Amino acid sequence: MVGLYAAKNAVLVAAQLDLGHAATRLFLHMALECWDDWDNPGGMAPRRYFAGRESSAIALGFLAPDNGSDRAFQVVKRTVKELLTKGAIERVRSGHAGQTAEFELLVDSSRPPAVRRRLNPVVDLASKREKGVNF
Repeated sequence: MVGLYAAKNAVLVAAQLDLGHAATRLFLHMALECWDDWDNPGGMAPRRYFAGRESSAIALGFLAPDNGSDRAFQVVKRTVKELLTKGAIERVRSGHAGQTAEFELLVDSSRPPAVRRRLNPVVDLASKREKGVNF
């Protein structure tokens, strides 16, 4: 599944780590873009974000063509630094010409256990009535 469980937990982690507004916004974007588990079409590692700076800039409110500006990249760099410093993500690979940086999100993205509701037992009203119970 694409990032649903990672994103749900990212909200909690962002609050626990006291992330700023921009860092929380980018962190949630990263969580929604990553895979929750190994069961995905490309066999990609779960909780990995590898979109480029332009995509991160859009998540921070810079729309095209401003998402490719120096200012947008500075904001992305500062925000990623906060996420790294506070322990929300780890750098897996640095970006360079032709290859984007890759980060691992340090959140739980496992599917919660299924909760089974107990059904109320069927009450045999006829037998209760025969025993003298009035309703």
